[in-house]
Amino acid sequence: MTSSSLAIKIVLALIGCFLGAYVGQELLGGAALGWAVTGAIVATFCYPLFQTLLAWRQSRQ
Repeated sequence: MTSSSLAIKIVLALIGCFLGAYVGQELLGGAALGWAVTGAIVATFCYPLFQTLLAWRQSRQ
């Protein structure tokens, strides 16, 4: 894992969090559909970061 790869994944996760919040709350009104879409967006954008962090943690043990 390189530091630039980790930085890209962190930026991607941050973009996903803000994008999910905007789409879910502003465009869909925050109803159940908005929450579901927000969760899907955040999960999609944060998955690479979580995968990298889990692999890094396992390599340390």
